[in-house]
Amino acid sequence: MSECTGLYFSENATYKEVALFNPVNINTGITLYEVLRIQDGICLFLEDHLQRLQESIQLSGVNYTVILPWIRDMLKGLMRLNGFPYGNIKIVLQFLSGSQPSFYTFFIPHSYPTPALYKNGVNTALFTAIRSNPNVKRPLPEVGERASDLIRTENIYEALLVNEEGSITEGSKTNVFFVQGELIYTPPGDQVLKGITRKKVFELCNQLNFKLIEMSISTNKLTELDAAFLTGTSPKILPIRRIGSITYPVTHPIIKALTKAYEDLIAAYIQQQGNSY
Repeated sequence: MSECTGLYFSENATYKEVALFNPVNINTGITLYEVLRIQDGICLFLEDHLQRLQESIQLSGVNYTVILPWIRDMLKGLMRLNGFPYGNIKIVLQFLSGSQPSFYTFFIPHSYPTPALYKNGVNTALFTAIRSNPNVKRPLPEVGERASDLIRTENIYEALLVNEEGSITEGSKTNVFFVQGELIYTPPGDQVLKGITRKKVFELCNQLNFKLIEMSISTNKLTELDAAFLTGTSPKILPIRRIGSITYPVTHPIIKALTKAYEDLIAAYIQQQGNSY
């Protein structure tokens, strides 16, 4: 099944029927991407996603300038043609030797946590893997496929990557935070793909006067923690119930406060951006 869903996708400045979508076209050369969440017809935190895409471009050593108004118009047209006011859109920027870069946008299948998962938390497991050049958002099939196999066989929500030093870096598709007392910890930015929801949590911690520290967390320290949670475009802020055999409470007041603040932030962003769409 193609990862491209709906009726239409875009290739550069042209909208095409999904039947013409060829996944081979986006899996060769240097491929960079972003996944955006659409809610109430608004691309959440579009500016932040495109800024990260530009940073990925620079770190990859290729030449391209992201133009926000043009991309916003393309996404607006894609939503209108497909009739989808919600879901996930993938942006792909592909560089092939000797040719101009190609720009694709298309809806992809999405799976959001159920209310029960937000209430009860999710199970995770540890997974030894290293993301090369972690600040660049590009496909890593060798990591993704192994993580997906673990998630499926262990019947868990997410696999947490552990590096050679025995420290947790990030989830296969998420960032991870830990709570100990009044402090919040998350792995340093140079070790992870710095997610947009992660960025917003940093901002909210500052607003709520929560002390947030970027520090490596060894797997040996997991029993000393009070709580943990994941962040990501699809899960938003999602409490962790279990890492391996270690369980955590999912109603920690810090997680609850951040979750409410993040939902308020989304609502404010949608209201602010409404006139632009």
